[in-house]
Amino acid sequence: MEQIKKYSKDQELGAIEIAPEVIESIAGIVAAQVEGFYPVPGFLNTIFGGKQLSKGAYLTEENGSFVIDIYGNVDYGVSIPKTALVLQNKIKEQLLFSCELVISQVNVHVQEILPVHHADAELFELGDE
Repeated sequence: MEQIKKYSKDQELGAIEIAPEVIESIAGIVAAQVEGFYPVPGFLNTIFGGKQLSKGAYLTEENGSFVIDIYGNVDYGVSIPKTALVLQNKIKEQLLFSCELVISQVNVHVQEILPVHHADAELFELGDE
């Protein structure tokens, strides 16, 4: 796996360069919009040290293909395979639309299951004091 320095595309009017952090941020924003999935910001950065830029998404290049790894948590009770499939499709579509970048893989890494919190249950607990 090779870390990308910049993604560039030559155009008739000049070159367009997109920093990998921008691509990672777009993937993280898309992931945050998928119901039941919550990106874990800076998951790898907290392990290896460094700035939190990617919102849980990391771009690499493998054999000339671009790969996104996204780390996050899911709500208890959601279908993890269905949520991951929606996430993969949305990230691929958005990066193709916004950057004209073809992503060969979107790997979804579920870190934790989040318990369901209902407002009614919290109010009931407060009333018991």
